[in-house]
Amino acid sequence: MAVIHIDGKQVEVNGADNLLEACLSLGIDVPYFCYHPALGSVGSCRQCAVKQFNNAEDAAAGKGRLVMSCMVAPTDDMYISVDDAEAKAFRKSIVEFLMTNHPHDCPTCEEGGHCHLQDMTYMSGHNKRRYRFTKRTHHNQELGPFIAHEMNRCIACYRCVRYYKDYAGGEDLGVYASNNRVYFGRDKDGQFESEFSGNLTEVCPTGVFTDKTHSDRYNRKWDMQYAPSICHGCSAGCNISAGERYGELRRIENRYNGEVNRYFLCDLGRFSYGYVNREDRPVQAIEYINDKHVKINIDYALDETVKRLKGKKVIGIGSPRASLETNFALKKLVGFDNFSTGLNNHQQALVEKCIEVLNTQGIYNPTMAEIEDHDAVFILGEDITQTSARVALAVRQAAKNEQLKMAAALKTESWLAEPVQRIGQKALSPVYIADTVQTKLDDISKVSCVATPEDIASLGFAVADAIKQFGNDLQQILASAPSEEGDEQADAMQALAKQIAFDLVTADQPLVISGTGQFSVAIIEASAQIAQNLTDKRADIKAHEREQVDAHNAKVQAQQALSQPAEDKELDAKPDQAGQSKQADNLERDPNAPVLELKQINNRYRQQAGLYLTVPNANSVGVCLLGGKPVEQILATDFDAVIVAENQLTDALDIEKLAQLLSNKTVITLDHQNLHWHKFVDIVLPAASFAEADGTLVSAEGRAQRFFQVYDPSYYSNKNCIKEGWRWLHAVETSLNELPLDWTQLDDVINELIKTHPNLAGIKQAAPAADFRISGLKIAREPRRYSGRTAMRANVSVHEPMQPKDLDTGLTFSMEGYSGTQTPGSMIPFAQAPGWNSPQAWNKYQDEIGGSLKQGDPGVRLFDLVDADRKLAKREYVRPEPAQPIKTSIFQGQAKLVPVHNIYGSSPMAHRSPVVAEQMQAPAFQIGVEDAEHWQVKTNDWLAITVDGQRVELPVLVVPYLAEGCIGYPVGQVPILHGHLPASVVKIDPPKSDKTIVTTTKPHLEGQGG
Repeated sequence: MAVIHIDGKQVEVNGADNLLEACLSLGIDVPYFCYHPALGSVGSCRQCAVKQFNNAEDAAAGKGRLVMSCMVAPTDDMYISVDDAEAKAFRKSIVEFLMTNHPHDCPTCEEGGHCHLQDMTYMSGHNKRRYRFTKRTHHNQELGPFIAHEMNRCIACYRCVRYYKDYAGGEDLGVYASNNRVYFGRDKDGQFESEFSGNLTEVCPTGVFTDKTHSDRYNRKWDMQYAPSICHGCSAGCNISAGERYGELRRIENRYNGEVNRYFLCDLGRFSYGYVNREDRPVQAIEYINDKHVKINIDYALDETVKRLKGKKVIGIGSPRASLETNFALKKLVGFDNFSTGLNNHQQALVEKCIEVLNTQGIYNPTMAEIEDHDAVFILGEDITQTSARVALAVRQAAKNEQLKMAAALKTESWLAEPVQRIGQKALSPVYIADTVQTKLDDISKVSCVATPEDIASLGFAVADAIKQFGNDLQQILASAPSEEGDEQADAMQALAKQIAFDLVTADQPLVISGTGQFSVAIIEASAQIAQNLTDKRADIKAHEREQVDAHNAKVQAQQALSQPAEDKELDAKPDQAGQSKQADNLERDPNAPVLELKQINNRYRQQAGLYLTVPNANSVGVCLLGGKPVEQILATDFDAVIVAENQLTDALDIEKLAQLLSNKTVITLDHQNLHWHKFVDIVLPAASFAEADGTLVSAEGRAQRFFQVYDPSYYSNKNCIKEGWRWLHAVETSLNELPLDWTQLDDVINELIKTHPNLAGIKQAAPAADFRISGLKIAREPRRYSGRTAMRANVSVHEPMQPKDLDTGLTFSMEGYSGTQTPGSMIPFAQAPGWNSPQAWNKYQDEIGGSLKQGDPGVRLFDLVDADRKLAKREYVRPEPAQPIKTSIFQGQAKLVPVHNIYGSSPMAHRSPVVAEQMQAPAFQIGVEDAEHWQVKTNDWLAITVDGQRVELPVLVVPYLAEGCIGYPVGQVPILHGHLPASVVKIDPPKSDKTIVTTTKPHLEGQGG
């Protein structure tokens, strides 16, 4: 900490921050453009100037110098002024220069009211344009369906390229030309290649990059109704702010969570919300009558559902995409023994294995923010860029920790972005990747190998074994580093395993990442074994180090005691016969005598290794913690009727088997989508999507988080019958059993849930209860300037109705309510503060810039709440017995399949978002170039593969690298549910031209998620 003086006030600040961060953390407004908390400082915009003084006297006299606050570290007894007249005039002049070529098109700019440039211009006091000459202009680029480009608004802050290239690892955005004509864009038109390009819309402080998905139905930020929500795209649990207008979801923005996503989202989470607005989604109940689906009203739907279920044995199928509350309501309705998680046998076994591992003694799963602190990463069998993209972005930051160490050794602050880069010279912390495909993290990997799932598991167990072979002296381990060229006589896998084990053992903070992506239990167990062995070995190393340090320090202290006899201070002060004291005599001792120094424990070397496991869906962990049977098992029981909650059943069973199992049964489903398998359904009850419901999800790290209703759909139409899934199910249960309707609030469901499921008791802490108030007020979902409430429903009635009442939460569907920094972290609907309207307003909600939220980061980590003695005991995972390997031979008609994930193709709901679906790549079977040459196939040849009774015909795409002897199939785009099973393959002629057009231009959606 440092004590400094700002405009005459003495304050204490974090000495590790820069001066700009210190001021912002104190709530002092200093304008800036090029600085970003996640990107560091480069000092190029000159906007954050303050005046620095040498001492108090100079400060009183006003004698100082201008410094860029983002480039200066606060030191004790520093005197600065933010309000100095010279500093204010300088900042005002800088804005004026930056604005000389700006078009001043705020009324037509989509960033208006949400713009950092507007905020900083106003803050700097610039309000009059004096430039009267011709402005330079640029041509804009077509950047695909997600992002719009308006280059004339650029102020050349360089944030975009620093984020896209340096932070996110993208390569197709650059800066061109020079001087006043500098241009930020691609070398040619086309969609950005990075999965994180959408963050440009928030990183850019102006309107150069804007959200094109919002453009078609645009409205200002102040006319949007928001709610704090959780991304349903994958299991990462990123926090989002969902914005609505006229009963449509209009935009998704990043919502800051200091322990999870912090400032950034992936493009899947930001742009794939279109399924909520589909015109074909059920908004009224539907009944199958005389071979037709007919819309029915809400009362009749409820009565008819009860009538069809009365006296029958009913089973329930939940969903890993539905909230805990909806799954529990279904489980309670049908009986705990008659409930399914909605996963098939293999899917459930994988998720339950992840839960078992994370609930084991000695295993620690880091938060997403903590991933960035690790300095050695081993990714085992998981293409995280496609399956959990935000985790991949965190790994990219972890790879830069070697540069930060090098900079720290030269006493260079970590926030000085350019000096750290120059010192690091592209040095990277070790990242190892073993997967069946080439991944997008290969550019930061020390070694990236492509292998079969079986070989990946074997490599994992080999690394675990190699870790045990090291001694307990870290210095000796470092001295015996394996050669990177390797021993020519050694087995390649063993040599690689030793190299990986060495880097994991010697790193300060190692991390293993794996998951369900390869559908292999053995890979998950291998990763768990690595983490266990690594933690045990590091504990031994720490204990050995502690013994060595204690022994050395004891020896030093003993020598010091022997070399210094008992002192008599009065005697020592008297001069001897020569007139010299003993202190003076000490100065004449032998200068060559060894200096004895005490040693300290290396606290940077952490004992605990991290393990992060990804799972497929937003609530896969939650529904498995709730408990239930696999789909096949529940459908094999004797039942008369089945209720399905928000589940795309073709994710778990192929459609032919599903048709057989549901024939002659009563089928009721609750869903917010009109799915193909609904042709087997008797009644469809319109369930709310995440935009219209409240609920709880549990992420891959075991973090329970609450998402909140953005808007009430019935406000815009009386015919709209959309209700939360748990409300429908509780109404059915009470009507069936003639019970009172006692669940009137979400809190009622949660209280009932935790009574019967104590392992989920922590979800109650995920957000405040419905009676939460701040100064007697609920939290406002709408900004203060929200307008048009009367006109919004003028087509229905010219009389403005009362705003909807939210009985479930402490939020209100109105601008009338509390809006400010005292809002709990889990309930902040949008970022806005006086003078701050852009996403940079999050700094007002943080305890310090880039840190946690003032009222605590959202979410409760359920596995951390389990006492150590109640966790599962550590176990040794056994390497699977090597079996006869199955390899593809087109000549013999057998195929070994491996999954190929795509960030959009693997997400069931992304399929149903029109903007995403239109730009998805056509599905194809992928084959490595060497195998393709051996099998005599080439790109655009066609193969027919049959697995588990399902025949799939697709063209071939030859890729540079794929697991040897394997064929990759696109997960989620074809109805292959059991790719781990043996398959047959045959080369076929391409289909007729009319079919070819369909298959090559649009993805086939009738499989998982279709």
